[in-house]
Amino acid sequence: MTTRTPAAVAKAGAIFASAAITLTALAAPAYANSFTQRVYQGTVSYDDGQDRFCVRADETGIQDRAVIDVTLTPYDSSRGPVVHVGDTDSAGAHCASLATAYEDTHYKAVIKSLTHFDRLGGSTYETTTLSFYS
Repeated sequence: MTTRTPAAVAKAGAIFASAAITLTALAAPAYANSFTQRVYQGTVSYDDGQDRFCVRADETGIQDRAVIDVTLTPYDSSRGPVVHVGDTDSAGAHCASLATAYEDTHYKAVIKSLTHFDRLGGSTYETTTLSFYS
């Protein structure tokens, strides 16, 4: 039976840790990121499998018009398109495609939801910002 020195055991552990870090770094990222988020007067959702971002304005329990406008912007403009989608007081949801964006593109969604409608131009909005991967 042989006895290993603490230095040999430490060296073997360091080699194992280094190999694990290298394999993790070389693995392709997969950021499946489907979600649904409630916002003032409705919901926004992203279906990663279908590359669809949907907006649904909901008139339930509000005093003014239900209006939601969304701008989707990639953090790296070379990785995908800027997309605008919105919904106003209509049945169902309006959706936009991110199918032309590279896989796992990091996006910022700026969501503006109407909180007070004013016909004279003084409408106010609640703004929510989300980040996700397409």
